[in-house]
Amino acid sequence: MFLSTRGYHYTYNYLVKSSKKNCESLLKKKTHLKIFKLQILPSIKFLLFLTYVIFSGKFFMKNRGEIKFEKIEIGRFILATTYSEYECYTNKFKFYLIFIKRFLLAGRILKTCSYYYTNYNIKGVYVDHCMYLNGIIFSFFAHKKLPVYSNNYPIGLFFVDFKKVKNKYLSKIEDALRLRVKKKINISQKKKAEKKISSLTKKKDFIPYLAKVAYTELDNLDYKSFDYVIYTHSFTDAQLIFGYAGFENNLEWLDFTLNHLIKKNKKVLIKAHPNFYNQTTNQKCIWDRKIYEIFFQKYMKFGNLTFLNKPIHNYLLLKRISKKCILISMHGTSILEASYMNFKSICSKKNIFDKKFNISNMWNDKNEYLKLLNTNYSKLKRPNNTHFLELIYAMFFLSSTEYSVNFYENIIRRNLKLTKIKYRELLRMNKIGKKTTLIENKIISEIGNTIHRAGY
Repeated sequence: MFLSTRGYHYTYNYLVKSSKKNCESLLKKKTHLKIFKLQILPSIKFLLFLTYVIFSGKFFMKNRGEIKFEKIEIGRFILATTYSEYECYTNKFKFYLIFIKRFLLAGRILKTCSYYYTNYNIKGVYVDHCMYLNGIIFSFFAHKKLPVYSNNYPIGLFFVDFKKVKNKYLSKIEDALRLRVKKKINISQKKKAEKKISSLTKKKDFIPYLAKVAYTELDNLDYKSFDYVIYTHSFTDAQLIFGYAGFENNLEWLDFTLNHLIKKNKKVLIKAHPNFYNQTTNQKCIWDRKIYEIFFQKYMKFGNLTFLNKPIHNYLLLKRISKKCILISMHGTSILEASYMNFKSICSKKNIFDKKFNISNMWNDKNEYLKLLNTNYSKLKRPNNTHFLELIYAMFFLSSTEYSVNFYENIIRRNLKLTKIKYRELLRMNKIGKKTTLIENKIISEIGNTIHRAGY
């Protein structure tokens, strides 16, 4: 039996079938598809556990993101799902109401996982959207040592064969996703990587979902005078997917950072995420804009803070600021752009790339972060160019990462003869799915043969 949180519809028609086919090849046996259907109630044991969490005070503590149930990580997935709702930022009562509802939903998910594992001969599992509560499903079946498939940034469609892989760290979704050092690259590969990052850093549509953002010009500020640039992130979308590092959400991290730099009387430029100004009806964009506006109103009174409250192409900003400016981000492509331009930066180890890539000053918890914020510019390390190019090569030219030719969307587009724009249009309308049997089989075969094998 091949268990999937998605059926054969829309793009998942290709993803689930490709994963199932790959799993059958791995196990050398056919499987039947079983769709994951949620149990109505959590187990009695989980309800007793929730009661304990509430009355012991753990429900209200700042380390609740680390809560586990029977060795399965659940706290940060519950928090990530809770903080994907706008009202959780504006109303404490609504936060706890939604938090407890998501806690109960986590219990239902765990009971469902246990039901399928106990009652069916599950050979493999496909899990979508692991950045939210489905991350619990990934963790559950990882602990049961079954092959688990998923599709997440940055490595695209991937699987972990827990029957063979020896590295226990891969049971965490973020560790399975993280780009790692595979092998040294040669001179030709370095040039290829450098050419790619040089081209993309200068492009405004480096990130696909930002292609429609209407970027504006920089104001006549004295950009050379800033000590720090802080890059904001979405407050409601896919938080904590790369792990919990002491902050429950990106707004808490931003507050912590600014409060500390205000005390140090540092001159700080805060760059709003371009997607805050993405003129779409996407609900998360609308919520992010509202949350950012509340945040801006709170801090606009401080004279040493300057806010770039409009979409600015980062390359233009990096050309204007001082080379002694320190760039701060939780994660994301801004660190790659900073490294390309040889800036010193600070970011979390809970990132898309492994800490062994020596390109930024990285922290794992609040104490380490505070120490880096207190470190003088001269003592922070610069990006290692060789490590940086190895990372870029891994990101763009190896396996089936989102930017590579073997990314599943590129395989679908090539076979259906669709441009990127047309593909995105059909995707929004949920019209990417079955075509003729011949083309469909070809797509499934190509994707199935290029699924990234995490840990190898």
